[in-house]
Amino acid sequence: MGEALTGDRLTPAVLAPSRGFSVDVEGPIAFQEAAEGFGQSVVQFGSASAGGLIVGAPLQMGDVNETGKIYKCNPGSIRCQEILIQRPPDAKNMSLGLSLAARGSQFLACGPTVHRACGENMYINGYCFLLDQSLRQLQRIPDSLPECRKHVTDIALLIDGSGSIKTVDFRKMKTFLSEIMKRFHNTDTQFALMQYSNKFKLHFNFMEYTRSHDPDHLVQGVEQLHGTTHTATAIRKVVQELFSSSRGARDEATKVLIVITDGEKYTDPLSYSDTVPESERAGIIRYAIGVGNAFSSDTAQRELREIASEPTNEHIFRVDNFDALQGIQSQLQDKIFAIEGTQSQNSSSFQLEMSQEGFSSLLSPDGPVLGAVGAYDWSGGIYLYGSSGKPSFINVSRTSTDMNDAYLGYSSQVITANGQSSYVVGAPRYQHTGKVVLFSRDTKGGEWTPSSEQLGKQIGSYFGGTLCAVDLDRDGNTDLVLIGAPMYYSPLNGGRVYNCPIKGQGMTLICTKTLQGQTGQAFGRFGASMSEIGDISGDGQTDVAIGAPMENDNRGALYIFHGEKGGLSPQYRQRIEGSLFPSRLHYFGQAVSGGTDLTRDGLPDIAVGAQGQVLLLRSRPVLRVRVSISFQPPTIPTSAFNCQEQEQLNTEASRAEVCFTITKSTKDRLGNSIFSTIQYSLALDPGRTKIRAAFDSTGAVLSRELRLGIGKRCETYQIMLPLCPEDTVTPITLRLNYTLTGEPISTASNLKPILSEDSVPVSAGLLPFQKDCGADNRCDDQLEISFNFSGLSTLVVGITPELNTTVSIQNHGENSYSTTVRFSYPAALSYRRVLLLQVPQCTPG
Repeated sequence: MGEALTGDRLTPAVLAPSRGFSVDVEGPIAFQEAAEGFGQSVVQFGSASAGGLIVGAPLQMGDVNETGKIYKCNPGSIRCQEILIQRPPDAKNMSLGLSLAARGSQFLACGPTVHRACGENMYINGYCFLLDQSLRQLQRIPDSLPECRKHVTDIALLIDGSGSIKTVDFRKMKTFLSEIMKRFHNTDTQFALMQYSNKFKLHFNFMEYTRSHDPDHLVQGVEQLHGTTHTATAIRKVVQELFSSSRGARDEATKVLIVITDGEKYTDPLSYSDTVPESERAGIIRYAIGVGNAFSSDTAQRELREIASEPTNEHIFRVDNFDALQGIQSQLQDKIFAIEGTQSQNSSSFQLEMSQEGFSSLLSPDGPVLGAVGAYDWSGGIYLYGSSGKPSFINVSRTSTDMNDAYLGYSSQVITANGQSSYVVGAPRYQHTGKVVLFSRDTKGGEWTPSSEQLGKQIGSYFGGTLCAVDLDRDGNTDLVLIGAPMYYSPLNGGRVYNCPIKGQGMTLICTKTLQGQTGQAFGRFGASMSEIGDISGDGQTDVAIGAPMENDNRGALYIFHGEKGGLSPQYRQRIEGSLFPSRLHYFGQAVSGGTDLTRDGLPDIAVGAQGQVLLLRSRPVLRVRVSISFQPPTIPTSAFNCQEQEQLNTEASRAEVCFTITKSTKDRLGNSIFSTIQYSLALDPGRTKIRAAFDSTGAVLSRELRLGIGKRCETYQIMLPLCPEDTVTPITLRLNYTLTGEPISTASNLKPILSEDSVPVSAGLLPFQKDCGADNRCDDQLEISFNFSGLSTLVVGITPELNTTVSIQNHGENSYSTTVRFSYPAALSYRRVLLLQVPQCTPG
């Protein structure tokens, strides 16, 4: 272990919480380090007691040619320590920590930018290191980098033997030829030699060269032909006669022609326009070496340019005399070695030399998976290191030209269905719009083949740049895949995530659902990072965090989406802004990892990467409150509201028992140390203008506050009838409203519980009036009404001063409640008063 680093617990600059639910923002644990790139990658692994938080700093410089460091951060001590990796000597500038992955008690740290020189070429590969929870290095993947590829090359030497070359200079040219061939000793290179003037002589072909392999012996017997200079015709003869399998030429070899001449062609019946196109069609790379003063003229220089391949300045050598040929040996050798980095007719310019394995990484049930974005002209793919020890390379097709520069392997995730694994792999630069491919294993041959794909829709959106496989119900089967397109642009939203359910063994071909961040963040890069974070809401479904590191002027934000039965909530439940914290965060949300309890409280924690910092956010205990309201007696007895002529009663109608039962929706290790304060109000007959009931001496409304732990608590309240109720048919309503405020938990660094989203903060109970209506509680009355107009039979307007009407009502059945008599009279009459002549009398029976 290396030097210890420190971190802090932060307090938000603004105590008003972010819009949200169960992720605590008041007391995050902050890890900070000056290492370049610290926070660019994060991963949780193991558990709080055996595991921790791994943070990558892939840009940090170490010793000579050493880039990238990884750290283990401890939430208990709020400290980080560098993890010392046993790097092989050839792991130069590897950017260790650019990608991190974890599974169970193991984690994988990758450096995908290992630079190595092969001749003139600089190749880029990668190393990954598998470690256990004790930080022991278990495996290096791969065990070693591939050797510099021995490039298969067939080189034809075409030398000018015309009479203009002196005998002594011809001998010097033979020495040059011998030295050049010796420089390619121990490489897979074959030579053939042809001399020309106006005559042509094949001294040895490729097959004869392999039998001898002695350059001095092969060149020793070469005699000068003399004559004129037929260079164009000689090139044709080399193309048609020498580069053939019958002469030992190899189909897979890079074909090279080196022409050495001391001047312009002369008396040649052919022109270069006749023969050079033939060599180009054959895929022959041509070098022209001009010797002597003849090439000081423009026409002679133009002839060299006609002979040489494009770009001509890379394929022409000019020397003043044959002695100077020795000085170009190294240059010519390096240029030929560098040919393996150019496009030939029959093969990719690069195969695995630039693969950058480990650009993305994954620990799957089958073994480590390394993304190799640079393989085969950056078409990309993934390496699967299974139990056999020999890696399987999985890609679309090595000959599929439309995958060039697709970056397949930029992201990768494992999909599990019924115990079988498939791999979903992102190619964000495919045809400039991006693609995601699902690879499944053929049950017959065991080969990995594409079984489904999903195409991006917007150019430059980087569709497939990030992926997240989600097991919603945590049954071991993947339910959906989230595909990030962080560069997606619209005037209102920057970045988009596509929600793709898994059906059976394959991914649905059309992902119709999308997730977006806050409106107005056009350059936010929503979807730049994604991770499962466990069940933080307590509903049994896995939740997801999505980063948008460039929102709010690059301060960044993190979004929380809750899992639901059958999918993911379309609207985010919480948005946490980087600007909420006082440490001046930038790019908050550039990396995220969640789902592991690192703080030993039994609740999932979320690690969020920012520039130079990592914040560990804690999920909160989620409480569910059940309210019950009961009355004793359950109905208001008739004796309580038998008013007769009384208006003031002040009799007890009943007693209300209000019970709060608090349970935990989330699983934790906090036991009974969770307390909260419930503030509630009770209201009798809310909305009625005339009070029928009241609490003892407090009116119809009261407010109370209770401190509660986990369990049940009941309170009893007396309900009075202050006045004779006019309405004894409609039950009295008791309505309760409450809010819950979690108290800081001292054993959990003052983490506060929170009320679950689905808790109902309003409850009501009904207290009916007793009805004397028999066993069935149904009142069947038999009303009889009679009218008496005081003997008056005719009303004479202007003479009769008043009209008295006596109404008699009798009930021969069960009690009748809220009975009314309605009079209708002509507009010419005016109402004066009503008198009660006889109090209602009840006859038992």
